[in-house]
Amino acid sequence: MTPFQLVRILQLTDSFFPVGAFAYSDGLESAAAQGRIHDGDSLRGWLNHFLDNVFVPCDGLAFLKCALAMQRGDFNTICSIDEELTAIKPAASIRNSSRSIGKRLSVGHEATCAGSNPLKDIWDALPNCNAPVAYALALTHSGIDERDALLAFGYSRLAGIVSAGMRLIAVGQQQAQALLSETLTSLPVAVERIVQMQGEPLRSFSPLMDIEQMNHRHVYSRLFRS
Repeated sequence: MTPFQLVRILQLTDSFFPVGAFAYSDGLESAAAQGRIHDGDSLRGWLNHFLDNVFVPCDGLAFLKCALAMQRGDFNTICSIDEELTAIKPAASIRNSSRSIGKRLSVGHEATCAGSNPLKDIWDALPNCNAPVAYALALTHSGIDERDALLAFGYSRLAGIVSAGMRLIAVGQQQAQALLSETLTSLPVAVERIVQMQGEPLRSFSPLMDIEQMNHRHVYSRLFRS
């Protein structure tokens, strides 16, 4: 990785980048309101469940497939994966949040390219522009190796969960950083699992998380949009 690629990957996955991911908890707020997530130990369980059952077989695998398809110019595969990602998510709020983040990333990416948009035709052709697809295209276009890009994308997802947890339950900054660090030790192994699965279909089985995501609309007082 070149020095420019390093700072580029930091920029695109930084919380300062205007994609609005801070507004979504992906069901964590609903789980906190129900008392399922209430302390550091239960948040650790949520993080591990997300990594093993959502990131590895679904979002991360979709990211990798799109990154590899981008490298070989296979835009039909990218569009197909984008449609599949929308179809595989049962909660409408999660489908909407993924599309919203992906589309805002495409707009932000244009701003970082000095007003030009080398990916415009691809962005416009995407049926939904889901977040994993958008990140895969932006990072691959910057010349980032797929493993490094996957690590950065995974970090941004895990850090987002921890950030949401700090606003929802009694977890301080030091404990939150310790939880994130603990989970990050499993991320490189998760990335290698994804690489070994690149020929397999997307799948996701996280019924409790799915139910919490669907129940979010019924939370009496909400901080997040999902």
